[in-house]
Amino acid sequence: TDPSKLAIMSFLTRLVDLTFLGGEKFLYLLLLTTTKVVHMTLLHGLFEMSATSFTDLGSVSLFVMGNIDTAQYIEERALLMQERLKSEAGKAKTLHILHSYVFHHVKPLQSFSKPFLEGYQSGMRTG
Repeated sequence: TDPSKLAIMSFLTRLVDLTFLGGEKFLYLLLLTTTKVVHMTLLHGLFEMSATSFTDLGSVSLFVMGNIDTAQYIEERALLMQERLKSEAGKAKTLHILHSYVFHHVKPLQSFSKPFLEGYQSGMRTG
């Protein structure tokens, strides 16, 4: 609820997106910003993009460490967090990252149509 903390979290989540798009040369900045957002979430509580930050962490753990079990665990917690938040703000991105980067390694593709449709509809509602 602290406006300064929310502003920092919002800035860091945007920075995560930019560093991801920047590619391999920004990998360390991606790791730093992702872990900082997750750390702030653990310290200060949930905010509307917390679940997305955890999905980013799960994806990074898969890409960098190659550990699918850890990534799946983190991603499942992010999904629970998104359901608990009941926020539309990060739902589309959360569901996209979950199913596009991690869950396709461990779950059948037939189970993805409903979450993708739900994420698409959420994205259309929120812009």
